[in-house]
Amino acid sequence: MHASLLYSAPDLQLARVTCDGHDSPRPREEGVDSERLVLALHGRFQYRDSRTRAVVSPGVGLRLGPQRPCEIRHPHGGGDACLSVRGAWLRRWSHPDASTLAVSAEAYVRLQSLLREDPVERVQVEEALGLILTPGERGSTTVSPRERDIAHAIAHEAALHFDTWVSVETLAASAGVSPFHACRVFRKVTGTGIHQHLQEVRLRHALALLLDTRLPLADVALEAGFANQGHLGNAFRRRYGQTPGAARRTRSV
Repeated sequence: MHASLLYSAPDLQLARVTCDGHDSPRPREEGVDSERLVLALHGRFQYRDSRTRAVVSPGVGLRLGPQRPCEIRHPHGGGDACLSVRGAWLRRWSHPDASTLAVSAEAYVRLQSLLREDPVERVQVEEALGLILTPGERGSTTVSPRERDIAHAIAHEAALHFDTWVSVETLAASAGVSPFHACRVFRKVTGTGIHQHLQEVRLRHALALLLDTRLPLADVALEAGFANQGHLGNAFRRRYGQTPGAARRTRSV
């Protein structure tokens, strides 16, 4: 088994864990020392404890409790790769009574996109995991005045703090709601995720600085809230189809 750290904060850590699928060297009973969320990136394995029996795969996630003896097996003989999520953040976001959870195709694709980001922001991590932990509301497209107020408050806070690496929890607090509720309501009202909205705000500021000032590109990136010039360049090309330098030269996007 091999683990590589992908994201680390005092209350939230993500690691990619790969397993070759050979079970014989492992003890029959295993366990973890802290609460974890395990999301399969590819492959599968059997999990069993005193109350749960499941096959963990890209469509099924697993919540592990501390000090709970369990058995993990790969009867098909193949390996797997999983995302292991741990930290105090999980206690605020996950439901303690749920051992397994469904992972939609949309949530899985969002998670894979997150793993390819460099650098990755806290708000991206929270939003991607939130999509898995709190599936979106279905069957209702009616938006209430309260929901519009919540979305407006989040957008207002994002507009004020676009140049910092703000968290979903901070944005949700500005609207007086939980991070779960913030993610669901913002997408329901606006049709987009919180991070996508925040990125659009940053890109508009970057475009304005490119066309209306002579700031060096590295300074434009930092002023607009990007980690560095490369981070700005990647996001700018995805959004506008050209580099920041080309946009400055041609004065068009």
